[in-house]
Amino acid sequence: MLEALWILLTAIALTYAIALAGLYWLQGRLVYPLEQIAALKNAELEQQTEAISIKTEDNLTLTVRYKAPPGKTTPTIILFHGNGEDLTQRGHIALEMIEAGYGVLLAEYRGYGGNPGKPHEAGLYADARAAYAYASAHSKHIVLHGYSLGSGVAVQLAREAKIDALILESPFTSIVDVAAKRFWLFPVRLLARDRYASLSKIASIDSRILIYGGTKDAVIPPEHFQRLFDAARGDKRLALIEDADHLDVWSMGGRDHVMQFLASLESTRHAMQA
Repeated sequence: MLEALWILLTAIALTYAIALAGLYWLQGRLVYPLEQIAALKNAELEQQTEAISIKTEDNLTLTVRYKAPPGKTTPTIILFHGNGEDLTQRGHIALEMIEAGYGVLLAEYRGYGGNPGKPHEAGLYADARAAYAYASAHSKHIVLHGYSLGSGVAVQLAREAKIDALILESPFTSIVDVAAKRFWLFPVRLLARDRYASLSKIASIDSRILIYGGTKDAVIPPEHFQRLFDAARGDKRLALIEDADHLDVWSMGGRDHVMQFLASLESTRHAMQA
């Protein structure tokens, strides 16, 4: 009986160890599932924007898409997409921003959309700095919009760069918090290489902030949105979109909140100039 129990416990321990090793080995693929997938096509986006090459601080040349703002004082919105998409899947937002009269830069990450390199946290931060460098050289006013994984990228950049505002769609407190809940059986906090610890950073951001997400988000629990909002300081807004999930926040009502937020930035700037 004891021998059988020992064999069972050994088998369980071995299975756990194999699963743990697999999780550690595959975490890059879990965090960046679209790495090395060829760029998707969006004909309307290609008509409305142009492909631009930017160079990162570690000498990677990345292709992004850009539409210059129509006026010298018009903001440019830099869009940072999620981990399971490339920049074309932010195309619907970019096109609506362009129609509303804003400039847009759709940032892309190393290893995504046919770009060289392998994605990792420090690398994506470098990619964001390169996107900002290009946008800020052509526009005086910059707004960052980060979705899901892109929210972690945008928060880091907002700490470093001069921006008018930060918009976070379906953001997480940290990617480790998300993973720890999903893989609760494993010591994820000890294993994680990339963390994107937005909760510990957001209080250091001076610009205006809008956070929005769906009340039925099954990927990032809405409590993350609230915790980020509570930790942020200064002029901040939180919009919880009823019945929206992780993928349809923009179309379910997020768009209206973003456009109103951007309009308020314009109004404030004009009032200060008057």
